Amino acid sequence: MSNTYQYKVTNLVRDENGIVVTAHFTITASDSVDSFTHNYTTGFANSPITPTPFEELTEAKVVGWIKRDAGESSMFEQSADAELAAYKLRKSAPVLTAGTPWAT
Repeated sequence: MSNTYQYKVTNLVRDENGIVVTAHFTITASDSVDSFTHNYTTGFANSPITPTPFEELTEAKVVGWIKRDAGESSMFEQSADAELAAYKLRKSAPVLTAGTPWAT
């Protein structure tokens, strides 16, 4: 079963003309049993031909830009997959333990 992804734009950086040049966002990867959220930042190399006024932007539009620039085999989703797999591995074989030697 493949993972599902939820994008959440957390901040946008604009230039002096009000054009968004950078997006900060999270992706939550989920395999319906576990999920893991990771933070990302991306700059927009492919500026829109007709920039959208900042006040008219929607999260869906910005997520569309992120996905467009990430390419068909999204580097962000691949990274989120790897983070989820690492989380599952750590969860199944924890390296740290907690407690005190005198507690039974």
